[in-house]
Amino acid sequence: MSDLTLNEQLIQLISNAHRFAKTASTFGTDRHPRAWLRALSLMDEHGEMRVSDFARMDQCSQPSATALLRKLAERGYVERSTDPDDARAIRVSVTDRGRSFLADGRNEIAEALVPRFADVEPSQIAKLSEGLNELRAIVRASDPVRTSGNDQHQKGSRAQA
Repeated sequence: MSDLTLNEQLIQLISNAHRFAKTASTFGTDRHPRAWLRALSLMDEHGEMRVSDFARMDQCSQPSATALLRKLAERGYVERSTDPDDARAIRVSVTDRGRSFLADGRNEIAEALVPRFADVEPSQIAKLSEGLNELRAIVRASDPVRTSGNDQHQKGSRAQA
């Protein structure tokens, strides 16, 4: 059993998860910019949302979010629409083309990682995957936005595999 406190264990978990995600994303190419994959992944997981909500969730400024989402919309990866509750606000959602682009980007990264995992037992990969799925479930269950019953922003939400 670990002598680390829960806080210390969570710090290690966050650090390791962040390092792996950053390292894995470096195996992508310019065909699938990291910011685009991150944005599409966020919308794929959380569904349609206002640009302001996207900016908050992506931890970027609203002007940065607007510029990024406009680029994605120009390529057909994101659909922009006026918010029916507030004509001044814009809502965004990932399109089927965007989901395909996201899947291609993820596959590209996974293929680049295959040689680094060649000596890892399939059961160990399965164990890591199960652990990460459990971690996501714990975090999602404790998300106040998801548990408050206020899931207006989640219309069309899809779980990320």
